[in-house]
Amino acid sequence: MPTSNTQRSTLKVQHAASLDVEAWTLNVGRFSKRLAIAAIASSIAIPSFAQNSPTPPDSPRDLTVLILGDSLGLCGFGKRLDQKFRADPRVKSVFTYCTCGTNPLSWLKEKPFTHSQTHCGYWSVESRPDSHAPKELRDTYGTPSGHRPTSHTVPKLDDLLATIQPDILVMQTGANLFGLFSGREKVKSDRDASMLRKYLVPFVKKAITPPSKLRKIYWIAPPISGRVSGDVQEFVFQQTQNDIGSVVHLIDSRKLITYPYKHMEPDKEHFVGEDMNRWTDKVFAEINRDLSAQQWSNVRPLTESGLATAATPASAPSATPAAAALVVRAKLVSKTEPIRREQLLPYQEFLVGFVYDVEEVTAGEYSEKQILVMHPAYIGLQPQPLEKFRIGKTYELQLRPLDGSLWSTIKSKDDSGRIELEPYIRVQDEGRYPKSGR
Repeated sequence: MPTSNTQRSTLKVQHAASLDVEAWTLNVGRFSKRLAIAAIASSIAIPSFAQNSPTPPDSPRDLTVLILGDSLGLCGFGKRLDQKFRADPRVKSVFTYCTCGTNPLSWLKEKPFTHSQTHCGYWSVESRPDSHAPKELRDTYGTPSGHRPTSHTVPKLDDLLATIQPDILVMQTGANLFGLFSGREKVKSDRDASMLRKYLVPFVKKAITPPSKLRKIYWIAPPISGRVSGDVQEFVFQQTQNDIGSVVHLIDSRKLITYPYKHMEPDKEHFVGEDMNRWTDKVFAEINRDLSAQQWSNVRPLTESGLATAATPASAPSATPAAAALVVRAKLVSKTEPIRREQLLPYQEFLVGFVYDVEEVTAGEYSEKQILVMHPAYIGLQPQPLEKFRIGKTYELQLRPLDGSLWSTIKSKDDSGRIELEPYIRVQDEGRYPKSGR
């Protein structure tokens, strides 16, 4: 069949767009510029989805979808998934919020995250009752060229459930929880399981407590990360399944896309382009299969779940420095070197592990011969003066466990291999956590 002038023009435009995106991606090495192409790459294939899935004339569009995501969402996942749902004939409205550096608790009003902010990127896409075109706010690295995002308050699940009244929640999260392991390659099951539970269960309980009208929660676990061990990633996934799998539909993204990714950032975790599109498309395909498996009228409200009445884990992370649980005199014997600043982006804080020989316990109880202390290496992307801590020198350390601290999910690195040692943080450093929070 002959090709019309209109079709030839369309093909030329699409071909040119593809060449532009590919050239830009291959020639730009910095996260800020790569992130800027995510929207272009994710938008090219969306019209074909809408054409392949026309809305039947008698099909009701009555579902409201809420999508929440972290920095991987900012790399194109959030925008593309938003477009997929908007093209779905079952969906009436979509509200998408992606905020860099967040963990599940960041979205709750409970202290210490009541006024949490993101400093490394924000993207929202909201349906409007008076327009087919959504309201969009994007503040990310490199858009426009050289731009650095300002601070944004993280939207709160409490408010979103009340105002939007979504039927479906898609929660893309998990990579920032790897920071709980302080760069360890191995896990300590009992301690790490209870630590993770504090971040998972409170969020889901809030999501399924009245006045919530949610009937489905799709929890998108992260794809493979090159910055943490496979054992840690498997443990986080399995614990997520154990803790909230009875309520959420958990999607294992590690099975959906192959590592290493094309157009991957120096941190070996963030990526953009065709692999991001492929991941998003496979996630949506799994959600679509589940939604199509039964009549929506037969799906029961999640407020009827047993988790809604279960006890909430105690000891949430603290917003303010606690009194020292432990005071020791200890000699510094090893230091972990920080990563390069460009490897940290888009995050702004980073911890490294120092190991000390314990010479004397002056307050509290501690039985190990050595102690692992996590020190801030970057705060607000600014390197911290760690050279003042000298190997062979003895220090008095006022400490509290890292678990239960706002620093607990911050990206970190510990080369000591001392998996049996519980990580601590100095009380002085606890007070240096950015006051605006995450």
